[in-house]
Amino acid sequence: YRIAVLKGITHAEWVIILVGLQPILFDLSYAAMTEMPTALMMTLSYYYHLKGKHGWSLFLASLVILCRTEMYLFAGVMFLVYASKREWKILPLVLGGPLLWIASTTMISGNIATFFEEWERFSRIGKFIPGASLSHYFVNLQTTFGYAQAALFLAGMIFIGAAKKSREYGILYWTIALTLIIHTLAGADVFHWTGSIGELRYVSVVGPFFGLVSVYGLSELLEKIKSSPWKITFSAFILALVVFNCTLIDHPRRWPNYDHVVINLTKAIRSEYPDLTILSNNANVVYTLDVPPIGGLHYSPLNTKTVQEHRNCIILWDPFSSNSIFFQTKLTKEKLLSDTTVKVLERYHYWNAEYLVIYKQEELR
Repeated sequence: YRIAVLKGITHAEWVIILVGLQPILFDLSYAAMTEMPTALMMTLSYYYHLKGKHGWSLFLASLVILCRTEMYLFAGVMFLVYASKREWKILPLVLGGPLLWIASTTMISGNIATFFEEWERFSRIGKFIPGASLSHYFVNLQTTFGYAQAALFLAGMIFIGAAKKSREYGILYWTIALTLIIHTLAGADVFHWTGSIGELRYVSVVGPFFGLVSVYGLSELLEKIKSSPWKITFSAFILALVVFNCTLIDHPRRWPNYDHVVINLTKAIRSEYPDLTILSNNANVVYTLDVPPIGGLHYSPLNTKTVQEHRNCIILWDPFSSNSIFFQTKLTKEKLLSDTTVKVLERYHYWNAEYLVIYKQEELR
């Protein structure tokens, strides 16, 4: 809203609705997901840019990497903006976020290379379900940002172009375009470039920027309606469309199929083996058993140490968390199955993933 006021948009208050009720952002507003702080940092950075506090703007843009690493591209956009303005003194601030990350990981791990090692590991993540098509994010613009917002965005671009203000909105345009492009390339199944599976929340981070262009379009349309009754009618129509669009698209969170597999297997194990401890690193096991991730009643994280400690237990193996980049357990499926004290009770396949329910029984000596 403050940005819309600074940009001289007449009906700036509408941006609160056009951003706040975007389907994906609204959905994320009650979830602990990194897109929200990312959008906040980007919006604050742009606000300080308009206020002329360019050092703060670039520093805040650099902090985006701490929330969603790929959106560091926004820091790149702001870096180029200030480089073109020859503001050489503030350009090193673009390294603020990465340096904070490197410093914190060094203090925690005692190894200055941790930051770089983690990035190298994360760069090798594979897709665990099929990726998206090349047109995925573009054909879902109305689902991500809302039908009314998408139509008003187009109107906004037309009005901004007619008013010869496209350069003034260049940062918004470039950030939105680059975000859509980078996530299309990352999520496209045809490239298998990254582990991205094309979730719409990835591009929702530019929702506030999208809303700023949309509110420009709406404001111009409202100004062209001279009759007060018609203006009220049009406003009511837009409000109803935004509200119902958000209501119909959003819904209580549902578990995807690959999570249902783990939840159902966990319930079956608990029912059949109520006294045995389940070893797993999958968060859905923790959720289903309602225990702390660090360990609880009949549950323990899966790693080399816990496998040795539990002589009689059930191991729920899945290819995503059992020895992933997140949980370096030093266990492989082949190594685990070579143990003569284990027996595979059940195998379950989903897409190219194999889930195993393994019973470990070690005789006392």
